[in-house]
Order: sequence, then structure tokens, then C-alpha cells
Amino acid sequence: MFRNGLGQVDWPKYWSYAHRIRGVYITDEAGRAARVRVNPQALLHALAAATSQNGHDALLPKARALAFEFHHASGPSLILPLIGPTVRRITIKIPQPTEQIIQAASIAFSTLISMSGNLKVEQFDITIGDDVTSATTGGTQRTLDLNIAKFLVSQKSLQFLRIRPVDSFDSLTASIRLLPCLRTMEFTSATISHNLLLKRNIHEYSIHSAATCTRLERLQVQGASPRGQHAFSLIQPLLSCRCLVTLDLYGLGAITLNASNVETMGKAWVKLESLHFSLLGDVMPLDLLLTFAASFSPSLRYLGVPLDISEAGSLLSVTTEIPSHNLKVLYTGSPEKESDVQPLAELLAILFRPGFQVIFGIGSSKKIGIKEAAMFYKKVDDLLRLIWRVQDRTRRSLKQDFGDHVTV
Repeated sequence: MFRNGLGQVDWPKYWSYAHRIRGVYITDEAGRAARVRVNPQALLHALAAATSQNGHDALLPKARALAFEFHHASGPSLILPLIGPTVRRITIKIPQPTEQIIQAASIAFSTLISMSGNLKVEQFDITIGDDVTSATTGGTQRTLDLNIAKFLVSQKSLQFLRIRPVDSFDSLTASIRLLPCLRTMEFTSATISHNLLLKRNIHEYSIHSAATCTRLERLQVQGASPRGQHAFSLIQPLLSCRCLVTLDLYGLGAITLNASNVETMGKAWVKLESLHFSLLGDVMPLDLLLTFAASFSPSLRYLGVPLDISEAGSLLSVTTEIPSHNLKVLYTGSPEKESDVQPLAELLAILFRPGFQVIFGIGSSKKIGIKEAAMFYKKVDDLLRLIWRVQDRTRRSLKQDFGDHVTV
């Protein structure tokens, strides 16, 4: 598009095309597939030419979704001439941040604040750094953090916010409580962190910030889970978010829960369909699965929680009343012994109907790996399907012999 600039004779053709653009992914780096490469200097010259023409005040006058990927210090200057009043979704990625790129981005957002009154952004997604390169942590990063926070606070229509990594955006998380329409928040902590106490404090601060958004429907905390066990009190502030449909706390670390905690969550989150905790840390009693099913009925469909699968055999003999529920998927730690497979399959066959799926992940145990977990999953799944087929044949046989006089 704007690689070498546009001549005067090119503008009519450009405007006829620009009005059809609704979304575009823009980068300042060559060789990026499925992206539009833009030369920042050529773009600024084009902007000067465009603003001199009547009736054209934005280079993408109808765009609703803009994504930027910056690899050079001149890249962030692309933001200003392309964002117009029709834009609703903004995505920004800086895979390998340098002091110069962060400073340029900070200047761009400082300028953008002055025009924020004309914008109604609904989705904002920012990633600074990647799994290898962490974000700059000096004063330049803090200035960018503050400028982005000021911009977001001005966007009262914001519904979706994704921050990666949350470790670097303390001002951003503080501004969350000033966003009344926020429905979805996704936080990702840095993959590598040498200060676990700092990471726990950041998570706690993020949770408290999210808890102020009482209309929140989706909250996701991703990233490397810190080791150690958290008390239920860490997530207790989220009980004020009564509209939650999806809650993914996998990146938060292990949470200690008892039956009373689960019942409390069920009463608060009556709309919750998906709940996911980290599999690291201490396992929970297997009978807590029944409490989850009963407390979150009938909404909960997906549950990810570390359970003590070795208790399946002892639980079989005391499972007399099965709570009504609609749970379809259970994600939990893998069995550690071959002898756990059959009791677990028999218990699941009692608790769930055909169509239910159990998925095994790798928890804190060092005894098994991915291959072993996959092998156990296949054995449990095969046995579970066999039990259900036998149950179905028995049901049909009894109905054929006794008709409607017998209910099975």
C-alpha cells in the first residue's frame, strides 16, 4: 500500500479502494505473510497529501478493525494516521521491544489521548514482548503504560481488554475499574519470572482490579503458573462478578478449595459455563467433583480442576445420590497407576451420561509424562464407552421384556 508513496494521480483510485476496507493487519517488517507492509515515512507523506484534500480526514475512513505489528522504532508512528472514528478494534504487538520502540509507542499514545474523544474503541489487545523477550521494565515502559492507561480510561465503550504480559502494566490494571462496559478481560503473565513474590502480588492486584468490573462475563489469567498454593481468599473478591460465564484461572497457580468454597462459588456464579483451575499443586478430594456438579448446576459445562483420582475405588461404594448436572468435559490430572483406570471409568460412567469427555493434563506429579497421560486417557475413554454400551443394551433389553412397567 504505502511503500513508496502515492502520486496525485493515484489518489482517486486509492479513495475508491480505502472506503471498502473494514479491517487490516499492518506491519513495518518485510516478509510477513498475510500482513500489509507499510513504510512509515511514505505514510506520513501520504497523510500530508490526504489532509490537504477536502472531505478526507482519515486514510482508512471506514475501517473498524486495525492490527499493528512493530519491529522498528519508526513503526508506532503508523498508529495516528490510520486510526479514525469508525475503528472499534485495536490490536498492537511489539514482539521484540527495544527502548527506542517503546519510547516511540509512548509518544504515539500520548498524542492519541488528545483525539480519544472522537473514538469509541470496543476491543483493545496489546502484547509487548514474547516468550523469549520480556517487555522493557525501565522508566520508558512505565511512561508507555501510563499513556495507554489514560487512553483506555477515555474509552468508556471498551468491552474487551487483553494485556500481555500483565507484569508490566500496573497502571493499566489500575484503570480497569473505570471501564463500566468491560465484559471480557484476558491477562497473561510473563513466561519467565525470577521474582515469584512479585508475580503473586501482580496476580492478586489483577484479581482485585477485575473484581471491580461487576458486569464481567469472561476472565482469563494465563501464563506460567507460579509454584505454591494459594488460599481461596485470593479469588474471593471475584464473587462480586455475578455475570461470569467463563472463568479461567490456570495461570494464577494452585488454589486450595473445600466443599464450602465450591458451594459459595456456585451461589455467586449462577451463569458460569466454564471453570478452569491450575493442575499444579495439591490435588483435591475426588468427591469434590460431586459438589462442583451440584453447586453449579445446570449451567456448568466445562470443569478443569486437580482431583485425587486414586480415590475413585473408595468413592464407588458410597456414591448413592447423583446430583443433577450438565457437565460435559472434565479436565484433570492423569492417573498415576494402571490400577486407577477401571475404578475411575466405572465412577465416571455412574456420574455422567454418554457424550461426556474426560481430558488428562500433567499436574505437579513427576511420575508421568505426556505419552503416559495420553495412554491412560485412551484406556479410560475406551472402558467408559464400553460401560455405556453395556448399560444401553441392558436398558433396551429390560424395556423390551417389561415395557413401560419398569424404569431403569
